[in-house]
Amino acid sequence: MASEQVWEDLNPFRMDQETINQVLAKAPGCTVCYTKRDGQPVGVWVSHAVMDGELYVTTTENRGKTASWRRDPRTSVTFAVPGIGSVTVLGRVTLNDDPGLRHRFLAALADRMSIQGGRRDQWFQHMDTEGRVTGHITPERYITFDERKLAW
Repeated sequence: MASEQVWEDLNPFRMDQETINQVLAKAPGCTVCYTKRDGQPVGVWVSHAVMDGELYVTTTENRGKTASWRRDPRTSVTFAVPGIGSVTVLGRVTLNDDPGLRHRFLAALADRMSIQGGRRDQWFQHMDTEGRVTGHITPERYITFDERKLAW
C-alpha cells in the first residue's frame, strides 16, 4: 500500500514499457525542451505521433527550438495522461527535411486528431510546407510515474 511506502523512493511507481507506450499513444501532446544559446532552458507544447513504434514531433526552420536542436540535439519530452501518469523521455532529436517523412508524420497526426474530408485537405495545405521538418526522438532514458500505484 502506498501509505506505507518511503516517499523518497519512487521505484514502486515506475512504468513498464507497455505502459510507457500507452501514455505516448493516449497523450494529447507533449512538452519538448531545448536550451537557448545563452543557456536558458525552454519547454514548449507540441503535437506528436508514434509511427512504427518511433516517436516524432515537427517544427519549422524559423523556430528557436530548431536552431537549438541543430546546435545541441539533447532534449526531454514530457507526456501526461490523467488517471495513468507521466512519462519523460530523455534523448536526442534528429531533424529531417524529407518530404515523404513529413507527409507521413502529418498524416499520422491528422489521424490522431480525427481530421477528415475537406478539413483535412485544408489542414495539410497549412502544415505541409517546405520549411517544416520532422524530428525523430531517440530515447536514451525514461523517467516515469504511474499514478495508479498510489493506492491509499
